[in-house]
Amino acid sequence: MSVSALAEQAWSLRFTDPGEACALAGRLADGAAHACPPEGLRQGAYAQVVLGFLSWRDGNLLHSLEQVTQAETTLRALNDERWLVRALSVQAVLLGDLGEGERALRILQEQLELVRRTGDLEMEASANNDFGVQISWDDPARALHYYQRAYDLLEGADPPHPSIQGIAALNMAEVHLQQQNLDLGDALTERGGQLLLEAQAWSFWPFYVTLRATALVREARFGDARTLISEAFTRLGDHQSAAGQPGPDPIEPVQVLRITAARTEYGSGHPDRALLWLRDMETWTTTRSELKIEFLDLRASIQAELGDHAAAYRSVRQLLDVSRARHAYERDTQIKSLEVMHRTDLAVQQSREAEQAAQQLREHLAQLQTLKGQLEKLSTTDELTSLGNRRQFEYDRALLAPDDAVLVVDIDYFKRVNDTHGHSAGDVTLREVADRISGALRRSDRAYRYGGEEFTVILRGVGCAHLLEVAERIRVAVAAAPIAAIRDTVNVSIGAATVGGRTPDGTLGAADRALYRAKNEGRNRISMDAPPPAGGRAGRHRTAPGSDRLNP
Repeated sequence: MSVSALAEQAWSLRFTDPGEACALAGRLADGAAHACPPEGLRQGAYAQVVLGFLSWRDGNLLHSLEQVTQAETTLRALNDERWLVRALSVQAVLLGDLGEGERALRILQEQLELVRRTGDLEMEASANNDFGVQISWDDPARALHYYQRAYDLLEGADPPHPSIQGIAALNMAEVHLQQQNLDLGDALTERGGQLLLEAQAWSFWPFYVTLRATALVREARFGDARTLISEAFTRLGDHQSAAGQPGPDPIEPVQVLRITAARTEYGSGHPDRALLWLRDMETWTTTRSELKIEFLDLRASIQAELGDHAAAYRSVRQLLDVSRARHAYERDTQIKSLEVMHRTDLAVQQSREAEQAAQQLREHLAQLQTLKGQLEKLSTTDELTSLGNRRQFEYDRALLAPDDAVLVVDIDYFKRVNDTHGHSAGDVTLREVADRISGALRRSDRAYRYGGEEFTVILRGVGCAHLLEVAERIRVAVAAAPIAAIRDTVNVSIGAATVGGRTPDGTLGAADRALYRAKNEGRNRISMDAPPPAGGRAGRHRTAPGSDRLNP
């Protein structure tokens, strides 16, 4: 088999058989060590692109970034646009995961320009889908447009590319379901499942199963949901889970299915059965941190409902430890990623001097596109703090889901700042507090200036246990250091409320009431108003300043 054919086979197997794709990429890398340049360099770059994709799927983001950026430098020098597009595709997804959203969008724009020139339909669809993923939080309607374009590009394609088309269909389904377009969302879920089944893309199969099981639970078809999950376990070769028996440390798709099974039983009113699905997850050694967080949060909720509050407390403590470790890893990885990208930029600059004028033009176009985006956001951005304004908050608040939460954050005694130091210093204080709030959030969260010295925050899929952790992180971040303009620190009081069965207005009202309690109880603290259980009263929890204990 030729080098080109071997590389194409490795790339085509990345979704359906990652193990075989890794083995073929290893053969490419071994061959590259003995081949003469430039073919040895080309062969090695092909291997790095495939291995970089697989490293990303395994959660090793920094190693993946190093692999694909090295490959990018080589492929640019060799003018190999077909594989350069693939390297850019992986690089864009990685930068998005690392919080470098603007840079990811610039790379995706270059990828789209290249694929339109080379006619690579698969990668053009992939770029459109990834573009949608990057903007889905800020603009779900626009993201839906890109998902639809990715799907339509591959409709009737020869050869077909069911993996990417199936992922695009499921991404569209998720947006429609979030917007309560249930019939269309369910239809797209089924279409996405059919395409992934056709592709045998088992790495992404749990995405379909989770959406479909959620729909079945919504319709109270619990038996059908259980059958779907059991069949999914069998398809993934995990017969122990299909039979309800513990097995060895499972692969990530099986781990996702375990959590989906637990959520299904929890939603059907069987918390004891849900807990059985989670019983051995704590011992797994190959679980991504985000899955561990989801597992521990779910387990804490189930244990609390079953009345085992001591076990729930232990799960919450573990959740906090995992969250802190993940935060530290993400911070270190972002710093290292900047170093990797800097080295790559220097290497690329040295290898493509002849293309410098064209590259400057691309950067200029990217700046114009960024400026256009900034102009579009002016109507929904607070001019002083650069956060979303009240108008943007009202729009996003209308899309709250049951597992989301709202924080209302108010600066304590802010009038004293203006009276003592003047309004100019007050404006500086507002900007600094806004920056500290934003810096304490997860990538999925968003902060707004609601008015005056009051801010709001929307936390997506946070869960009660993690909600207090994020709120406490904000409180501590604001008070961590003096503000230079006033040579003093400021504190904030925070009201928190989860959505549950509340309306968007009810959620904001509950958070406002919680803020009022925090103010009355001495300020510089958090008060939480949890949604009421069926037929019950709302549960309230507070945390004192600097404390990691929950007080009823």
